[in-house]
Amino acid sequence: MKRSTIPALLILSAATMAGCGEDSGGVIGSTAKNIELESMPGAAIARTECGNCHFFDKTVRKVGPSLKGIFGQAPRTKGIPVEVWNEVSLDAWIESPTGVHPETRMKIPGIKDAEKRALIVEYLKHI
Repeated sequence: MKRSTIPALLILSAATMAGCGEDSGGVIGSTAKNIELESMPGAAIARTECGNCHFFDKTVRKVGPSLKGIFGQAPRTKGIPVEVWNEVSLDAWIESPTGVHPETRMKIPGIKDAEKRALIVEYLKHI
């Protein structure tokens, strides 16, 4: 490729990518949002505490269901006595799943640290 065509290609690439910002839902906007979400304090805690069993993507599954989009939704598992996952219900569940639903298959001791739980819930609100 000639040296004179390289700047022209760069200008063409920049012009093409200009419409890919966050407002248009393009690649640059979604990448920036992902970076912003992953920099939240609750992201690392959620991945450490919940990531062994749960994914944070709707298309992938582990033992537990995906946590993406859970906030504001009704529980997907039957028998959980919660109408909608909100700050209060998620906090109670994360603190003691068996305390909320004794028959749950999620037999973990829960997270007793209220600050950790609050950061996880805040992260779940945004994914």
